[in-house]
Amino acid sequence: MKQLFILTFALLLLPSAASAFEWTMHGSLKNETAYFISGEKRLDKLQNRLELKPEAILSDRWEFRGRVLAWHDAAMNIEASNTTDMTPGIKMHYRNYIRSKEAYLLYGGDDFDFRIGQQQIVWGKTDGLRMLDIVNPLDMREFMLDDFLDSRIGLWSARLNWYANVGGSDHEFEFVLIPDARSVELAPTASRWAFALPATPVGTGLSIQNGNEPGWRPSDIEAGMAWRANLSGWDLSLNWFYGWKDTPSMQKNMTPALLTLTPLYQRMNTLGGSFSNAFGATVLRGELAVNISESINKTGMTLLTSVGTETTVNASLGLDYNKNNWRISPQFFIRYLPGWDNTIAEDQASGFFSLMIATDYLNEKLKPEIIGLYDWADGSWMLRPKLSYEFSDQIIARLGADLFGGSNAFFGQYDKNDRVYSEVEYTF
Repeated sequence: MKQLFILTFALLLLPSAASAFEWTMHGSLKNETAYFISGEKRLDKLQNRLELKPEAILSDRWEFRGRVLAWHDAAMNIEASNTTDMTPGIKMHYRNYIRSKEAYLLYGGDDFDFRIGQQQIVWGKTDGLRMLDIVNPLDMREFMLDDFLDSRIGLWSARLNWYANVGGSDHEFEFVLIPDARSVELAPTASRWAFALPATPVGTGLSIQNGNEPGWRPSDIEAGMAWRANLSGWDLSLNWFYGWKDTPSMQKNMTPALLTLTPLYQRMNTLGGSFSNAFGATVLRGELAVNISESINKTGMTLLTSVGTETTVNASLGLDYNKNNWRISPQFFIRYLPGWDNTIAEDQASGFFSLMIATDYLNEKLKPEIIGLYDWADGSWMLRPKLSYEFSDQIIARLGADLFGGSNAFFGQYDKNDRVYSEVEYTF
């Protein structure tokens, strides 16, 4: 509510400044309708969404930029309540949404930019999965199906970008300070998009406690730095971030009649970088992120033996081939734990393979696209075909599907959540 109050206050000031300063309001109206075609067949959502993006030039140096999302999901009124995945609490969580995504002031200097306020800070080169792009946590009410622009949680932060010419090459240095440490927002427990909980023995109950979520405390402040440059045709970056792992590990405490889970949030350092270069119609890109003292789940069943910390190495390599209206983009991801042993509740090596194929017809009005992700460690997969048609510069319609497979694995846990959807969007 505090963030929304600040954004609303800024918006109220803009009309009074219209006579002195230039300001604009862009946005969109969108309907998203989705229907489950596996498991219990029913509406997943019937969502009418408003997006507003106010911008104001306050002086020759200062600007204001904002973005707010709001929607009402009528499916929560149409579908009947039950005691499993459509309880009154779950329906309340999905029915209404209003959230500011960005609301910040921008100062443009001669050789630097300074932003202060609620922001999305985007690092990295990968599509679909995040390695360096870990500054903003995600709202995962629909797993990872939302566009990152919509699912990233805006953080109140200060960011300085300094631009310098060193040895005839342009370099960018970025410094970030975040007092608004936040964690990922997961789907409600027992909803259809919730992560699967561990199985419990027959006759054993399950209790989930509140965790130690980071917040506005001085001891929770996050910070980061990045360097970017183009050297001999290579776009390069080096990154460092000291913050909280967005997703918690689960401390377990097992008694004969009850398994208690307590989310545990811990800090880690992330060091890494990215590269990309174009070779004709092909762009080669890659990314590396080393997480130092990352919190991980272990196989123990006590508070001391169920969670540990390890150094993890995360890397990706991708290609973008663009020619004759076709884009073909394969990516390979790997996660590796050098200090792995059999007390760790994940494989020493795991990862994903992704493939995106897209093209267009009718003078770029009709755009088919398909994205597939395969978890080569557990064999689960997700497939997302989509067809878009642009009626005009302002009106676009989409038809698509989200399909899952595998047995109780990362994607396979949603194998009864296959859905088809439609979208109609008007931008202004």
